[in-house]
Amino acid sequence: MANRFIQKGRLVWNTLVKQLQLLFSKTACKWAENSPFVFSPLAYRNPCIGCMKEILGYVLDKKQLSYQKLEMILIDAGDEKDDEDIFDVLAQLSDKLNYLMLITDRPVDFALFVDEMYEENGLIVQQLPKSECGRAKGNFVLDFERANNTASKSGLRPDIIYVPVYKKPWEIAENLDIMVPVGYNTLVVKGITLPQQRGCCQKTDRLDREFRKG
Repeated sequence: MANRFIQKGRLVWNTLVKQLQLLFSKTACKWAENSPFVFSPLAYRNPCIGCMKEILGYVLDKKQLSYQKLEMILIDAGDEKDDEDIFDVLAQLSDKLNYLMLITDRPVDFALFVDEMYEENGLIVQQLPKSECGRAKGNFVLDFERANNTASKSGLRPDIIYVPVYKKPWEIAENLDIMVPVGYNTLVVKGITLPQQRGCCQKTDRLDREFRKG
């Protein structure tokens, strides 16, 4: 009789422990989903896309590299959901670039932009697939990838300026300074007002570019 009560007690205890573990697990997951401190590159929306030209200009100045000598390597996200951001940034930089290397496995999706750059700015945009990223020549990498690590796997020179758009958060301080990830460090960008703070939006979408192209 005593053994039966002991076994029943153990069964009840084990069941209770499992229920508590399950409850704790669900609570922890729910907290993680709602926590403002949890960062996920896959879901991150960069708040600084609309003023990327000014921010990158600040970074270049601090790195003592002018736009005239800028040799940009842009690594494509590889996902259409990020195309708006990518083409917005390219539209901002289009009149500043003297060299551009696109690392993408979707050359067709960039065909319109490549044609426009040649017709409007006389720039021949170079392209390489991601598998050949190591062949790319440049001194500045703007990485739009979220999960893949094309840049690090390709053995690009360690002295290249590397700016990830989504892999690390771009934080905005209370004084409106912008903390931009540059390589393994963070560069504090000052004196730039974000588009949402200006009360306007400066995005240029693909439909607008196609309309202008006629």
